Amino acid sequence: MLSSPKKCVVQVHWHAPLPGVFKLNTDGSKNSGFGAIRAGGVIRNSAGVWITGFAVNQGVGSTLEAELWGVFWGLHLAWEIGCRHIEVECDANSVLSLLAGSIASTHPLFSLISCCKLMLQQDWVCSLTHVFREQNCVADGLAHMSHGMVPGLHRLELAPPCVCESLAADVCSLAKPRVVAV
Repeated sequence: MLSSPKKCVVQVHWHAPLPGVFKLNTDGSKNSGFGAIRAGGVIRNSAGVWITGFAVNQGVGSTLEAELWGVFWGLHLAWEIGCRHIEVECDANSVLSLLAGSIASTHPLFSLISCCKLMLQQDWVCSLTHVFREQNCVADGLAHMSHGMVPGLHRLELAPPCVCESLAADVCSLAKPRVVAV
């Protein structure tokens, strides 16, 4: 008889980067009814202060594609504004696996994955890390907000009201419960 893995509740929170390092959190979102994909992300400094963010309406696609577009646009924006030491956090393990491994040219998202990989190889210090969705609330809020936006990339110089509460919680290291297998 197979037994279920034991589970416990842990407390997780967003972690600020070290001084001189920026943090990029990205997320993707898919409307299951229409297949509409969106993404969002935020770049913050070591004090957790909003530097810039984005929300993008990408059209129709898969959840994986939405997550990859989040990483792509986040890296593009980070490079554009001059962040040369950045920690990228994403709550999609599948994206991190695709970006860390080799990819067949027949993969349906080969071009997008290749573009992300090329951006990661630029002349900067850039790391990719998985975080739980409870640690990625601001990016999640931006991705969901973009469902109400016109198609295209929307750069956000100021934090929209829908993520201000999550930003404040992150700065205070407010912990959120997460059930994990042990």
